[in-house]
Amino acid sequence: MFATHLCAAVVMTFGMSSSQNRLACKIMPTIVEQAEQKGIDPFIFTSLIFHESAFRPRVVSSAGACGLTQVLPQYSDYTCDQLKKPKTSIKAGMIALSYWLTRAKGDLVHGLCGYNAGNVCINNKRSVRVRHVKSDYSNSILKLAIELRLEVVDRFMDDEHRFYNKVTDDNID
Repeated sequence: MFATHLCAAVVMTFGMSSSQNRLACKIMPTIVEQAEQKGIDPFIFTSLIFHESAFRPRVVSSAGACGLTQVLPQYSDYTCDQLKKPKTSIKAGMIALSYWLTRAKGDLVHGLCGYNAGNVCINNKRSVRVRHVKSDYSNSILKLAIELRLEVVDRFMDDEHRFYNKVTDDNID
């Protein structure tokens, strides 16, 4: 059920083509399952995929990063052709993000920065490059994740199940 809701939120939020939307919805159960296994927020990971590839599985960056999650083959167990397969790309991306989140001691901003720019985000957190990556990359993914989360809450949760209403109601007494 959650994968279906997340799929609908992606369709409503990201403004992609019908083929991109179809692929996003087709792979959403894999994203949710893998995210659950790795302890990664599926809203964050879905937003990462949108930011990296806009759900275009065959895209290759100028740096040689491949597939939905734009993983560099030299830092994974997969070739570029293998990374162009959505399930493989999701698995490799989850492994990479999990690694960087562990290196960043759970800090999402620095973990996402590491995913994008590597060790500089962990070893030299105050550098100009790190500040740039954090503001342009990490924060844009976090903003997209918030938009997705709000879309799911607004469309699929009634008032008594919305966390922010519960918190507000509890604080009134």
